[in-house]
Amino acid sequence: MRLPLHRLWRDRPLFTACLGWMGFLLLGGLTPGSRAADAPAATTPAVPSRPHASDVLFQGPILRFDIQLAPADLESLRREPRKTTPATLRVGTNTWQSVGIRVKGAAGSTRSIDDGPALTFNADKFKPGQKIFGLDKFHLNNSVQDPSRLSEFVCSDLYRRAGVPTTRAANALVSLNGRLLGLYVLKEGFDKGFLQRNFPDATGNLYDGGFLRDVDQDLELDAGKQPADWNDLHALTAACRLPDPVQRRTRVAALVDVDRFITYTALQILTEDWDGYPSNRNTYRVYHEPSSNRFVFMPHGMDQMFSQIGMPLDRGFEGLVAQAILGDPEWRQAYFDRAASLLTHIFTAQQIFRTLDEYVARREPALAQLSPGDAASIRDSGRRLREQIAARLDNVRQQLANRPKPIKPAPDGSLDARAWRPVTGEAGGSARLVESPNRPTELELGSPGSPSWRARITLAAGRYRFHARGRSRDVLSAGDRRGTGLGIRISGTDRTNSLVGTSDWKPLTFDFTLPQESEVDLVAELRSEKGTAWFDTAAFRIQRLP
Repeated sequence: MRLPLHRLWRDRPLFTACLGWMGFLLLGGLTPGSRAADAPAATTPAVPSRPHASDVLFQGPILRFDIQLAPADLESLRREPRKTTPATLRVGTNTWQSVGIRVKGAAGSTRSIDDGPALTFNADKFKPGQKIFGLDKFHLNNSVQDPSRLSEFVCSDLYRRAGVPTTRAANALVSLNGRLLGLYVLKEGFDKGFLQRNFPDATGNLYDGGFLRDVDQDLELDAGKQPADWNDLHALTAACRLPDPVQRRTRVAALVDVDRFITYTALQILTEDWDGYPSNRNTYRVYHEPSSNRFVFMPHGMDQMFSQIGMPLDRGFEGLVAQAILGDPEWRQAYFDRAASLLTHIFTAQQIFRTLDEYVARREPALAQLSPGDAASIRDSGRRLREQIAARLDNVRQQLANRPKPIKPAPDGSLDARAWRPVTGEAGGSARLVESPNRPTELELGSPGSPSWRARITLAAGRYRFHARGRSRDVLSAGDRRGTGLGIRISGTDRTNSLVGTSDWKPLTFDFTLPQESEVDLVAELRSEKGTAWFDTAAFRIQRLP
């Protein structure tokens, strides 16, 4: 972008940003003590940061966005919040007319225009070619699900340093018709401009995953070929569903940037993104990059991270592409290796807290413009987020250090009782080993929640039947999609076997098929609101079927 000097001087924030970049270039870029020295061991390089007019929004002081809506346009947003209307936007000494604005948000964050609404801006909706600090599309999020207003900023920085493109984030003060709404989260939008800043070829198809939609559906096209025919998504879906594991691996590798996907998935779990594509087929974007002819998955909606402090790294995945990639033994091992690498080079306390503390200090002048109570609440929430991040770092280090080695069943299919490990998870419950004289050793599970015992084994390709024996006492269970009451399965699958109420010892079986040699997590679990149940460790057995 080329601007005359008199325009740069008039646009003071832009002028300041450009001066900063000129100094950056004159000094030869990053110095030995800067962040480039912390390059990841992952094969994907960090997302490049080319100078852009929008840098003033994400690197400079926290700015104030003053929005003016005419009475008729305000009334329009009351009646139809999702319908874009024109507004006047003022940031510092800069004013833009006829800026497109609408209310955004999902079930948990939507607020009316008269409350504290989250807003989407399209600079050129009513004035073609108009840009706001070089951006066409951006968002001001009310951050009702992240009182710290920091989660998006921290996670965006992590992904970009690890080589996964995603939108940048910062804070902004926001007022609407003179009413101060408070400190918001400013996010750039996923659009053609974003693609131009992050990919060598921006002419491909950019898809919005929408709400709980996988790539086997005709996703909303945000940029690219019009009208959409979804042929690229159809090819990806077909590749992921190939029954032969060798053919599937070859075809998926040709269509997906697997290295980036593994990094993306590892960061999803490290940051505890339970609602993203790998875990829930939600809150994501996927871009088909023409020059490589491969798909790149990107995170979206990172305002509820680091909230569980216990999400297992070793887990099943819901997304079709995640299942195809993480179901491959070599790629799954690469996922664990990548998590360990990120924990050493990117996802570190030193880097995260250095970036976080610098940013918290930078936004203090903005907090000073809020009421003392609001400012104190935001600061306290920021400190809690810092504690949650520290706890998650400790948690994932322990998980990687304690990850069990897979075992092989005995020749008769029986499993060593010492192979079973207790997992209580986020929902609670209890799991303990019960040893009594003259009785078989039992694995006890107590409600409420979904506690389990798990054992990892290595099995060759083939059909199998998992055998167990269980008993229950006063088990009350409404069930969920995984199963009801006491039962057995393998990780990542659903079951129909079940014991509820009070029952003496009864056999339980679960059949499954492995298309290739794989590590499998056997799950012996209780999903219940109340009650207690037991498994007989001597009855666990794996039978190979013809």
